[in-house]
Amino acid sequence: MMRNWQTMILALALAIFTWFLVTGREVVEAWVDMPIVMTNPPEGMIIEEGLVDKIQVRLRGPKGLVASLSAQNLTYPLDVSHLRIGEQVLDIVRDKMPLTSSYEVIEIKPNRLKLLVDRRISKKIALEAVWAGALNSDYKLLEVVAAPDLVEIRGPETKLRKISKAKVVLKEDFPEEVPRTWSEDVPIELPDEIEASPGQVRMEAFFGPKTRDIWVKLPLQVVAPGGVKATPVQDYVRLQIEGPIALFRNNEYRKDMAATLVFGPQMALGSFDLEYEVVLPEGCRLLKKNPETVKTTIKK
Repeated sequence: MMRNWQTMILALALAIFTWFLVTGREVVEAWVDMPIVMTNPPEGMIIEEGLVDKIQVRLRGPKGLVASLSAQNLTYPLDVSHLRIGEQVLDIVRDKMPLTSSYEVIEIKPNRLKLLVDRRISKKIALEAVWAGALNSDYKLLEVVAAPDLVEIRGPETKLRKISKAKVVLKEDFPEEVPRTWSEDVPIELPDEIEASPGQVRMEAFFGPKTRDIWVKLPLQVVAPGGVKATPVQDYVRLQIEGPIALFRNNEYRKDMAATLVFGPQMALGSFDLEYEVVLPEGCRLLKKNPETVKTTIKK
């Protein structure tokens, strides 16, 4: 009886060994994913397009070995040391795959990579300050500035070559009351993949009223020193002034205007060309007087 058990165990072991031997030699095909790992990248180089995360390899080999591949974490080393700026094609080659001669590579997807290569550089550019918004029609933008007015940008060389300046836009509406100045921190407008340092700048806008010039006829005021009588040859003068257009919409501004003859501390008797002082409303300035002086007779 003991001999029969020994014979049965030996037969079972031989059967199992034979099964492993047969299945081990059975050839099968399978698809295997291999992540791509870049090696020897040049300093500052970037791949903008065409690089994939992994390749798929269809291979043939012994069933037992093929089944074990999923646990081996195989990767494909992509040597990028010779890449240059521009568009290039790299072939995926069988010899660089971490596979032994026990496997036959039948197909690779993709079998080549069409790469768009660039280099990261930096440069300094000027900023163009712009204001955008609704503004009371009686006012205008005088100036808008950015501080700093130069920034450093960094990104792909092919894109940076085309950039000589960047825009910063201050957006604010003032449909009614308009301040003299308005300041705000504003981000810099740049294409994707380009960074600026600093990323935002301080902008300040300066506003002022719209102006126009007009001629105004004013009565000439005469306040003669005591003891003398002054008689000008004309009772009115004409003034060319510049001021806010909103001020001139009615004649109320004339209440804040005056033209007055100027007398010296000791006036002699006779006829003289006298100057006259002009008082103007706030925000106005004198452009021209007609006449510049007024002939005046001084008598006792």
